[in-house]
Amino acid sequence: MAVEKSEKTPKLIIKLSELMRYFLYETDESKQALEKEILCIENYLELEKLRYGDQLKIKTNISGAIEDAKISPMLLLAFIENAFKHGAKKNLGNINIAIDFIIKGEFLFFTTRNPLPGKPVHKKSIKPLGGIGLKNVRKRLELGYQPDEYDLRIMKNDKEFITALKIKVKWK
Repeated sequence: MAVEKSEKTPKLIIKLSELMRYFLYETDESKQALEKEILCIENYLELEKLRYGDQLKIKTNISGAIEDAKISPMLLLAFIENAFKHGAKKNLGNINIAIDFIIKGEFLFFTTRNPLPGKPVHKKSIKPLGGIGLKNVRKRLELGYQPDEYDLRIMKNDKEFITALKIKVKWK
């Protein structure tokens, strides 16, 4: 974009700098405000909107008392990145991504849904899926939470890839 002198370049640089600032200065604590994690994700989504334009349709649902909730930093962004890496990049036409952040009781229920690229998959799968990003998330969950404090499910059906994370939140 910068080489082409795109009008989008200044906004892109601002969003990138906000992300980098967050990564460098805001993620050194063992728990981070969920609101800050969501803001980081929103900045990332803004970058992707600049990239994909009107082709990208994002539906975000945030509910519950997120204001005082804290989680381990940088857990959720990997799922959003994967939605683009494995779904959006390889998809033609509209790209529909759904993201839910729902606080119920002591838990955050975080879900992403994105279309599968190319030909439909003919068999359903609930076996563990994922590459290095998801392996790192699993390891961070094991290090930062007790086994009864989280549940990660990664699934795909004929049309979409789904991640569902139930994670215990800490309170400010």
